[in-house]
Amino acid sequence: MPATSYNRGPSSLPRKQTIPSELHILRPDPTLDTPFDSQSNHPNTNDLVSDYAAEPPNLDPKSSEPSTRRSRKRYEGLKRWFSILKLFSQIATTLFTGIMLGIMVYVNLKFYTTRNHIKGGRTPWPKSGTKVWPSIMLLAAACITLCTSTIILFNYCYNFKKLKQSWRLTLFLYAVHIASWIVISVVYRVEKGLHGNNDDLWGWSCSTQAKNIQKLFDGVVDFRSLCGAQSASWYVSIIEFVVRIMITIVLYVINRKQGGEQDLIDGVDGAAVTLLQHTL
Repeated sequence: MPATSYNRGPSSLPRKQTIPSELHILRPDPTLDTPFDSQSNHPNTNDLVSDYAAEPPNLDPKSSEPSTRRSRKRYEGLKRWFSILKLFSQIATTLFTGIMLGIMVYVNLKFYTTRNHIKGGRTPWPKSGTKVWPSIMLLAAACITLCTSTIILFNYCYNFKKLKQSWRLTLFLYAVHIASWIVISVVYRVEKGLHGNNDDLWGWSCSTQAKNIQKLFDGVVDFRSLCGAQSASWYVSIIEFVVRIMITIVLYVINRKQGGEQDLIDGVDGAAVTLLQHTL
């Protein structure tokens, strides 16, 4: 039996793989609309993004720092003016109601101290009776407003931070004050000489009947001064709520501007928070 040979010839060795000299690179079909990336032979998805895609928002708060500082400065200035106007409003209310209270105390005291004084068979006041409730109404309103305004004013002076309370509460209180004084002033004026009777203190003091008996009661009642004092009191009540209306309008405008500045500040602060969240 012939010996088995373990020497293999060249034909029995494994063939070495040959690399073709030219590679067939996959080319995109020009009929297709999808663009290809020549390096990866895959569609280029970056080119599929629309040119009108929204750009990411600028979350860097440093770019808005100058405007934010200006907004904060304006915001603090508006808050300061808001507090100053509220303080001025309380001072004006205290002053005006103090004047009204002094006048009405004088008028009512003069009536009650002379209503039983008789000369020539009559008193200085209407024979049919004197209507005093309009004067008492104005006296009570001035007294209540003066007391509350004084308390609020001292409270503001003691704690200035309370001037920065909610603007909605401030405007609500101002609206109640204005409405109350409009009603009081209108009623007080309407009751003067209502139906031509002149039986109220103001109407009687300014009437021709009072002028006719003035000489009789010289040294007892000065109707001319009483008429002027009560007229001045009514004008002061008008001035008081007109000033309050003007201050209320200014406070509302300031608050609207203050709210806009605060929105800008909050927007920048919100961008800073969003940036921090994305960073973390």
